[in-house]
Parts: sequence; C-alpha cells; structure tokens
Amino acid sequence: MPAKKKAAVITGDVVNSSALSTAARKKMQRELVSFEKGTLASWPDAVMQQYRGDSIQAILTTNRLLALRIGLLLQSRLMASKFGIRISIGIGEISYQSGNIITSDGSAFRASGPYLDELKKSGEIISVAGTDNDFTAEWQTHSASLNYIIQDWTPQQAEAVDLQLMGFTQQQMARKLKITQPSVHQRLQGAGWPVIQKILERFESVIPHL
Repeated sequence: MPAKKKAAVITGDVVNSSALSTAARKKMQRELVSFEKGTLASWPDAVMQQYRGDSIQAILTTNRLLALRIGLLLQSRLMASKFGIRISIGIGEISYQSGNIITSDGSAFRASGPYLDELKKSGEIISVAGTDNDFTAEWQTHSASLNYIIQDWTPQQAEAVDLQLMGFTQQQMARKLKITQPSVHQRLQGAGWPVIQKILERFESVIPHL
C-alpha cells in the first residue's frame, strides 16, 4: 500500500453561478483558468482541477502551509472581478490519489468537502478544518473572523489584498493600480489586512508541525 501523504485540500464552489449570464460565466472561467495556469504555477506541487464548471479542487503537499494564502488569493482574485467563491480547506492526508483529484480520497478530502457543504447552508465563504479536534476548533474560530472580514470586501479592496498576498509592496501596488500609496494603505486597512495577516502567520507557523 502506498504511503499516506500529508496534504492540504482546497475545495471551492462559485457563489450563485447558475444566475450568471453567459458572458459573466465565460469571464469567471477565464479567471479560474488564469489562476490555475498562472498563479498556481509558482508552486509545482499544487494541482488544481475544475469540475461541474463552477467548482474547483486543489491539492498541496510540499507547500501545504500555503493553503490558506492560496485560498485567499483565489477569493480575492474572483471578488476583484465581482464574483464570489466559497473555499473549504482541509488539513490531513491523502490515502488514495488517482489521476483525477475529485476521485482521490483521504482525511484531507474528508476535512474539506463536508465543510464546504456547511458553508453553502450557512451562507459563509471560508472554512479551515483538520482531523484533530483542537485544531479544527481553533480554525473554525479563525474562519469565523475571516468570514466577517471578507464578506464586506469591495472589488477595490479585494484587488489590493490580492496584490498584497502576491508579495507586492504598497509602492508597487500604487503604481500598478494608478493610485497613491496612502490610498493603497487605506484599502488594505478597510479590507482588514492587519487581522488577515496575523491569521495567515498563525496558519503558516502551525501547519508544518501537523
């Protein structure tokens, strides 16, 4: 039997995709493809697949500590284009990996998929859970904080967060967005970036020890 791999699984579902016009759906698909072929290419172990046209699933193994950052990147990228996506991150193992992500299995998948279903019921948009009860209890609390912050993002704030997550400085962001550096700072503050940054730092310090 192949050895189990530690992994982070990101499961996503575009919000209200059935209500999108044909043009909007095509734009949303372009954003997802661009994210998969462009942004994720920075991390060779990241594998992402789309299914049903409006859902995604991604696996991270070597870089699983970046799962929350990548999930937030996907959310900010889509929200900047006025789309919404629910993201459920599961931390655990892969016990069976097929050529198709959605037919693979393991505790990381089981910590991701069911929580996405809960997000659909609650109307929230992000969840982090694992196989350890203490970890999940802590991260459901952090998820609640992220939900409270993210759901109020404007497209401009989402765009600023996206660039911040990609590692741009505020000066670089100002040039790219054609606004002043104080305006960039104001957008990030309004988006709750100081709190998001602390939650990200906590996640990225804990995951390597699991």
